[in-house]
Amino acid sequence: MLASQALRVAFQWVDALWVRPLGVEATAAVVSSLFVMWWIYALNDVFAIGVTAFASQLLGGGDRARAGVAAFKGIRASALLGLVGTVLGFTAAARIYALMDPSPAMVGVGAPYLAILLIGAPFPMIAFTCESIMRASGDTRTPLLVDLCAVTLNAVLAPLLIYGPGPFPALGVAGAGLATVIAQAAMVAGYAVVAARRHPALPLARRAEGPPIRIGGMARVGLPAAIIGMMFSVVYVAFARSASQFGPASMAIVGIANRIEAIQFMTTVALGTAGAALVGQNLGAGRPDRAVAVIWTGLRWVLWLASAITLVLMAWPQAFLQLFSRDPEVMRLGVPYVRILSLCLVINALEIVTAESILGSGHTRALSLIFSTFSLLRIPLAFLVPAWTGTGVLGIAWVITGTCLVRGILILAWAARGTWQRGLRRELSGEAPEPAPAPAAAAPGGNGAGGRVLDSATSRADDF
Repeated sequence: MLASQALRVAFQWVDALWVRPLGVEATAAVVSSLFVMWWIYALNDVFAIGVTAFASQLLGGGDRARAGVAAFKGIRASALLGLVGTVLGFTAAARIYALMDPSPAMVGVGAPYLAILLIGAPFPMIAFTCESIMRASGDTRTPLLVDLCAVTLNAVLAPLLIYGPGPFPALGVAGAGLATVIAQAAMVAGYAVVAARRHPALPLARRAEGPPIRIGGMARVGLPAAIIGMMFSVVYVAFARSASQFGPASMAIVGIANRIEAIQFMTTVALGTAGAALVGQNLGAGRPDRAVAVIWTGLRWVLWLASAITLVLMAWPQAFLQLFSRDPEVMRLGVPYVRILSLCLVINALEIVTAESILGSGHTRALSLIFSTFSLLRIPLAFLVPAWTGTGVLGIAWVITGTCLVRGILILAWAARGTWQRGLRRELSGEAPEPAPAPAAAAPGGNGAGGRVLDSATSRADDF
């Protein structure tokens, strides 16, 4: 998982690194376009997260056939959903990019790159869903190989299509986008080969005995999680728009710092995504105590990793900034910006491991509410704090850090309640939802606000 996340980050870095000689505007166009693509990729979580929860718990319960139905319906839904991006790429790329920076020069550079990525959106969405299914099944090696081939292809094609040596056309920034889409199409081809060989970790079935697996059920689990990612994308579009008023260097640093943060992000998401599969499988097998142990293990690991990354970024931010730009203004702003962001990396890591792991339980609504509330709060703050404090783009860094610290504490506090340990037992068994308890009833051991009854199987898990 960690190696795959590193490759995922490399996928994001390739275009930014190759366009660096084209100037700070080209770098800003590439790094800011990804904020929009996050919205599209997050939209896919409606089904990718849902199928992860369904498939992992069905496999944990020994029901492989119905897990195959969930996988088949999830992949089909992702392919259709990807067409939303295709339509936007053909019709609205310039208008969407102008939301981040309305200057004609930046739109002229960024819109063609964004349009190509949007048009090719079905490819990564299908690939991400296949990847989620295989990881829910416990196979992390096959997705790693597919990712490795795709990143290698992207790294080779990007300079050829950007600068046009020999018979290749010199497409500039747009060439970077085309190389990325070709590599993403290769990922889909790789998973098609895996499916054709009937890989055991990619179960596919059109029908199975037992209660039906409904795409609506997966969407109800995945939609709250998708909203988290979509709101995150909207927030970074707002950050980019706010930063653009301070010049191209400020806009570039928001995207560059986000790529640097990805070093920490990939380690935490790797542990959290692996945790989601194990949480789902153990809940499906009726072992919530082991599901809790999974999360505690992830938290112990990520505490040390995030602490080490924080120290490195605090000490040598310029070493990472120079990978993307040597522009003096980018360096002047970037060093304090990265150091401010470093202050929240530990709590952010604990939050991500916890939230990502709990997604495997299918309990996504509370997480979505907390994340979405803070995302909405960040949008006005992104414009107000720089204006009130006179700190320019550094004000955005303080907004990110401050909201991360408070949000992380709330996520950990909610997770400690343990309500997610129920998993999707009722949904997968086809049982009708239980009636809500009377408001005044407090069960033994409850908190007096509805009375949460703890099953004996979860008594050991109450520590979390």
